[in-house]
Amino acid sequence: MAQMLAEQLLGPSQATDETVVAYLEQLAGLSVDAVQNAELQNISRDTHSLLLDLQTLSKKSHKYVVESAASHSSLCQTLPSLARRAGDLAQMVPRLDMEAELFSTEFNKNKDNNVISDRKRALRLLHNSERLVDVMDLPPLLISAINSDPVNYSSTLDLYAHAQRLASLHPSSPLIASVTNEADAAVRQMAADLISTLKVANLKLATGLRTIGWLKRIVLDLVSQSSTEEALSATFLVCRLSTLISTLDALSPLKDLADQESMHNVDPSRGWAGGQHTERYLKRFIEIFREHSFGIVSMAKSVDASFPHPKDFLADSVLASFPLHLMGLLTDTLQTYLPNLVDKTTRESILTQVLYCAGSTYHASVVYLFPVLRVQLFVARHFASGLGSGITSAVILQPLDLLKTRVQQSGSPSLSACWRDISRSHQIIRSLWRGTVPSTLRTGFGSAIYFTSLNSIRQYLEQTGTRNASSALPILTNWQNLASGAVARTFAGFVLMPLTVIKVRFESNLYSYSSIASSAADIRRREGFRGFFSGFGATAIRDAPYAGMYVLFYEMLKTKLGSLAAPPSIDTQLPKMTASVASSVNFASGILAGAACSAVSNPFDAVKTRIQLEPSQYRNVGQACYKMVVEDGFRSLWDGLALRMSRKALSSALAWTVYEELIRWV
Repeated sequence: MAQMLAEQLLGPSQATDETVVAYLEQLAGLSVDAVQNAELQNISRDTHSLLLDLQTLSKKSHKYVVESAASHSSLCQTLPSLARRAGDLAQMVPRLDMEAELFSTEFNKNKDNNVISDRKRALRLLHNSERLVDVMDLPPLLISAINSDPVNYSSTLDLYAHAQRLASLHPSSPLIASVTNEADAAVRQMAADLISTLKVANLKLATGLRTIGWLKRIVLDLVSQSSTEEALSATFLVCRLSTLISTLDALSPLKDLADQESMHNVDPSRGWAGGQHTERYLKRFIEIFREHSFGIVSMAKSVDASFPHPKDFLADSVLASFPLHLMGLLTDTLQTYLPNLVDKTTRESILTQVLYCAGSTYHASVVYLFPVLRVQLFVARHFASGLGSGITSAVILQPLDLLKTRVQQSGSPSLSACWRDISRSHQIIRSLWRGTVPSTLRTGFGSAIYFTSLNSIRQYLEQTGTRNASSALPILTNWQNLASGAVARTFAGFVLMPLTVIKVRFESNLYSYSSIASSAADIRRREGFRGFFSGFGATAIRDAPYAGMYVLFYEMLKTKLGSLAAPPSIDTQLPKMTASVASSVNFASGILAGAACSAVSNPFDAVKTRIQLEPSQYRNVGQACYKMVVEDGFRSLWDGLALRMSRKALSSALAWTVYEELIRWV
């Protein structure tokens, strides 16, 4: 009923209001009198109450109401702007999400990134800033330790060692490199100061040894191209020699007076000076020289003893030749000024001082002169062994060499024809050994020079220090054997080329020389000094490959034949041979190597012989080879091959066997 009444009174649009419907239901429940009287009063009272409340609210909150009204008036403009910005935000949120994912992917901790690396580096640098400051304080600490008085060498070297360790741990750090460079400069200055300490006049042994000990710790880092003992020994000797020379230079006033006496004595018209100034100068010179030389050598012995010595006795110490230099300094002075002393008593007094000086220096340095003598004896032993082997082989095999020369001097004669020509001579023995003297000189000294130079080269190239069971010579690689043999033979051939030319012409029947002097004079007169080196090109081309291949084949055959002759022992892995077995192995190796190399190099030997016998027709290697092939055929290049193979094989085998036996026993 209330709903229908609301529709009739208010219309359908307002009939749905619950408040209106509830009020109409309430009115329907009242009586007519109550509606006409009491309800009107209630409505009037409620209206008045609402009006009072509204007035109170207006009085208290009119400002907020006005502001709210103003805000609501602009709400129509704010809402579209809010909607537009909300749309923009809706579009930007996916982009923000994509950028966030990209950022998380790009700057992931597990991925290398320059920005993150720089940030980590900066954080690490900040975290280790105190340590970096300590590292940067190393050079100032090092310099202060060096400049302190007295110098704290132990702390200085410990600081420098710490800087070197940092450099080895961080080789790519620019800061560490800068610190290391400053430390190197400071330590170099300290090394210069230590070297200056070695130059003081009254250097004591303890001070010198301590100084060398400090330098020994420094020189390993400062000098990397030479051994420590060589560098420090040479440094000590140079410093002490500099001190000696500077002390002797202090005698320059006396020296000037002595020089004036020398100039006075040169002019006979001015008479002979007494030599008093020369005597004073020499006495003072010898006194200073004796004191300093004895001290230098004595301290140098102690310094040299602090270093390890090599096992090879040929490795000389620097001190070995230093006494000779000191003696040269003394003898030069004596030769210059001693002639000024004509008084016998004065000269004897000076010579007595010289004897005392020589005795003290000798006792201090005699031990260190032995390496020089040993080297000279070592070279002399090889020279004498080579000379003996060369003379032996030359005398025994001279007939074969003479027959080979006769066959090669022309392409037509055969071996039998040459033998018949020699047999018709009245003195067959003398004819067969014609030219023995130049051949012996050439072969003997050639072998001596060859074996000496070859051994020097082999000793220089030697690395392992091992020996073959049948030989006392060092073992080298194949290329080293080839090169050493070629170089040594070429050098020996050049030195003895004049004797070779004289020997070939003595053996030939194209010349009739009565003596070596006459042959040398004839060659000098006809061809000049160039004639003594005729055929050197062909000789070098022949000898260099021959000698190189010979040494190579000889060493290889010695190893092979030695392993067949004696099995290797279990402990040393080297075969044990008796002297006779070793000689047989060496002789057989020499014959086989000589025969093989002779066959290869015979054409060059034939060309060399033609050039040396007839230099007017055979001018050089190419022209001589062409002329021989055109006129006599290719067979002429191998003329005398059998004789040369026999002679060369036997000669080489004899020479090397005798040489090795002499080296073994001398």
